[in-house]
Formats: sequence, C-alpha cells, structure tokens
Amino acid sequence: MEIIPPYLASTVWLQGKVSPPLLKTRDYTRTLIESNNPQGMVLTVPIVGGSSAAKRLRPEDLEISDHGDWTRIHLGAIEAAYGKEPYFVHLFPEIASVINHYPQHLATLNVLLMEKMMDFLGYRDAIEEIKKLRNENPDRCGDIAKRLETKINPAHSFLEPLFRLGPDSIFLLTECKTV
Repeated sequence: MEIIPPYLASTVWLQGKVSPPLLKTRDYTRTLIESNNPQGMVLTVPIVGGSSAAKRLRPEDLEISDHGDWTRIHLGAIEAAYGKEPYFVHLFPEIASVINHYPQHLATLNVLLMEKMMDFLGYRDAIEEIKKLRNENPDRCGDIAKRLETKINPAHSFLEPLFRLGPDSIFLLTECKTV
C-alpha cells in the first residue's frame, strides 16, 4: 500500500518522526507554515463533507471542496511566508500550478505536491549517493543535518527548507523512509 503524505508534509513527517498510523484523517488536509505568529499558520484544504467526512472517511477517500477561495489564500500565505527565500522563485511556480489545478481527491493532490518537492530536490537521483556519504562519514553528515535544522522549523511544511536551503535540504532526509 502506498503511503499518502499529508498536505505539504512537514520535515518531521518526512524524517519518519511522525508515524502515518498516528495521524488523524484531518491531519492529511493540513500543513503548518511560517508566519508572524510564533506558532505558525495552519493551512487547511477544504473537503467535501467538512469535518464529519474527516471523521468517518479514510484519507484516500476525501474529495476536495471547491468551497471558498482556498487556493488563493494558500498561495498568498506561502508567498508571504517564503517569497524572499533564495529558492522560492524556482519551486513556487510548480507548487502553485498543482494547487491552482487541484485534482478531485486530496490524496492525489498530496502525492502530486510531494512529487514536485522531491523532483525539485533531485531526491531519486541523489539519495543513494547521500546515503553512501552518510555511511562513510556519519558524524559529518549528522553535523550538516543538525546545522541545517537550526535554520528551519521541522514542524513546518518541507517547503520551508526547500525554499530556504534548496538542494542541501536532502541532508535533512538521509534517514527518510516515507518517500
């Protein structure tokens, strides 16, 4: 069975520090991004049937509601939070395209967004080399990951390190088992 990622999954989720079975269905509709509020800003994808659907359906069965102006709100919030980061201009258009042309099902949206993030990172091409480097130099790779993690909030969407750190973000995922 394919693992469905949450909406714009967090760094801690990608690191495997949050177990998919522990997530509630509603958690697949939400992400946390940076904001001027110390707790960050939660973005939630509206689903058909609202909170009652999230309580009774599995994540793969949730359909996205066209209620409200959520795409504009989410993209505006992401741009406000990360628009000045160095890699924003390189990844944001890809993310915006998926969100603006969202599919019917939440699971499909989440997978498409994860694919865009991992493609930007070059994950599939680079991860084996990074793992090899980690096996040969575990202390050095661990130090790199720790240094990078001080520049982000791991509870926030993985967009944060991608926009801020670019390809170096892969060092945050060297033990990743969920992608």
